Amino acid sequence: MSKLPSGLKVTLLVPRTDNDGHSFPLRTWTWWTEELGELVTGFTDVGMATGWWRGVTDQNRVFVIIVRSLQEISAIRGLLVQACQEFRQEAMYLEYHRVFFEEVS
Repeated sequence: MSKLPSGLKVTLLVPRTDNDGHSFPLRTWTWWTEELGELVTGFTDVGMATGWWRGVTDQNRVFVIIVRSLQEISAIRGLLVQACQEFRQEAMYLEYHRVFFEEVS
């Protein structure tokens, strides 16, 4: 077992609706999953989470990804810049931190 962190865990929150409460069309979600899938080896759509931001309650889809490099984080950040337009958001949530990761078989 490695004594040093071996990856970066990324958590993304993607809103289910725009700021006016309108759901996003299937084509927006298809774009999102295809673009994210091109950047990373795999990801997990953990499901829904209810959050509170500046006095407003909203629901978000939570995506978790393990990557190996800060270059991959940079690529994900670039996708989020595009996603701000697609999901009509001023900003989107990106969290990452070093983790111990292994594929056990």
